[in-house]
Amino acid sequence: MQNRYIWLNGEYHKADAHVLKASNRAFHYGDGLFETIHCYGTEPLHIDLHYDRLAKGLRILEIELSQLYTPKKFKEIITKLLNKNRLFGSTRVRITVFRDGEGFYTPKGNSASILIESQPLQSKLYEYNQQGLVIDIYNEIKKPINILSPVKSCNSLLYVKAGLYRLKKGLDECVVLNEKGRIAESISSNIFIVKKGEIFTPGVGEGCIPGVMRKVVINLAKKIGYNVYDDVAINTKVFNNCDEVFLTNAITGIRWVLGVGINRYFNTLSKNLSAELNKQILNQLV
Repeated sequence: MQNRYIWLNGEYHKADAHVLKASNRAFHYGDGLFETIHCYGTEPLHIDLHYDRLAKGLRILEIELSQLYTPKKFKEIITKLLNKNRLFGSTRVRITVFRDGEGFYTPKGNSASILIESQPLQSKLYEYNQQGLVIDIYNEIKKPINILSPVKSCNSLLYVKAGLYRLKKGLDECVVLNEKGRIAESISSNIFIVKKGEIFTPGVGEGCIPGVMRKVVINLAKKIGYNVYDDVAINTKVFNNCDEVFLTNAITGIRWVLGVGINRYFNTLSKNLSAELNKQILNQLV
């Protein structure tokens, strides 16, 4: 009964309905992007930040989104969809925007189509993981640093390959490197390093996705007194002598990393940050 409906260009459809054409450009060419949003009680969290990243990505891809779709409009659509699906706890909502129209590699038009889906989450808001993640470095494919690096593209083959590597190695996550061999991100999250009470995370110029939760955590950490360096290049050697490693994304919030390879870490700072994050969000919503 969950996720019974999806929303496509202003109309509701059964979630299992065949509503996309075989000529869909996201399917043919990965010609589109997406946002994954954590919602609580039909309220999309950080909608302005998600919209800002979505709009920047669409400008890069030269996909034209109607001016009718403001943050307020997206919030209204999401709330109605969650009500229709009777999802009132924590929910994952995905907005996919793809270039509409025909053409091969060269499109014949740049107008946008929008698909919105919802999926219930078991955890209430951001549940801090009690068991630390064991991760390692994925070396087979490096992420290029270019104008497309910050776009959450429908073409996610790098992350798919890293995910297959993760499964083969029995890992919880993988570190994705940029073309320089430095730390960019993980498969689904941004990476933070803690050393001597200070926090470091790769800059957007290092090829990482400019995560919404990355920005929220950076601002929160600075607000409560931590020194945060968010525009740095980080060599993988840092894993040998840092104190903590943690990951962030919009759905799970903060997750602490127990180990990278043979290295093992504490989780004091990340645990405190996670508590502050939930305190901030809970105060707004509950």
